[in-house]
Amino acid sequence: MYDSVATLKAYATISRDEYGNPVTTIEETEVFVQPRGVYQSEYYNAAQLGLKPSLTLMLTNREDYNGQKYLEFEGKEYEVIRTDWNAQRDGLSLICEERVKNG
Repeated sequence: MYDSVATLKAYATISRDEYGNPVTTIEETEVFVQPRGVYQSEYYNAAQLGLKPSLTLMLTNREDYNGQKYLEFEGKEYEVIRTDWNAQRDGLSLICEERVKNG
């Protein structure tokens, strides 16, 4: 069931303030997802590249995803490290790594 909600986040610098500092805006899009675990082979393959996948989210429609690099799910921030289109299931998998917050 695709009854969980994730918020996809796209960051963009579109302007500068009066001091010349970049002003970053965040475009958020809510999508229905189905959470899944990370397969053992996925985890070990990513670990060789220094990545630590911790969550896979399935989207029913790949048009819901427009290359956003970050997302929020169940109160945690994640970075999308890989996508995988599965034509048999007609869904898109987002393989994500949990982001560590500073401070």
